[in-house]
Amino acid sequence: APPQAGASSTTTSASKTRTSSKSLSTEAIVLASLGALLLLASLLWALARWWAFEPRWVLSLRHALSEAGYRTSSSWAELSDWAKLGR
Repeated sequence: APPQAGASSTTTSASKTRTSSKSLSTEAIVLASLGALLLLASLLWALARWWAFEPRWVLSLRHALSEAGYRTSSSWAELSDWAKLGR
C-alpha cells in the first residue's frame, strides 16, 4: 500500500544511494599520476640547480627576459608620465 500523506517513511534516501567501492576511481589514478610527474619534475629541477647545470640558452633567455622587462617598465613609466601631464 502506498504511504499516506503525513506518514513518515522508515527508509532513507541516503541508504538507497550509498555505494561502497573499494577500487580507485579513474580521477584518483589520474591525480596520483599527475602528482608523481610533478614531483619528478621538481626533483629533476632541484638536482639541476644543485649541480649548477645552466645551458647557454638558459642564460641567454634569462638575459633577454630581463631586458624585455626593463624596456617594458620604462615604456610604462613614460606612458604614465605622459598621462599625468594631461591632467
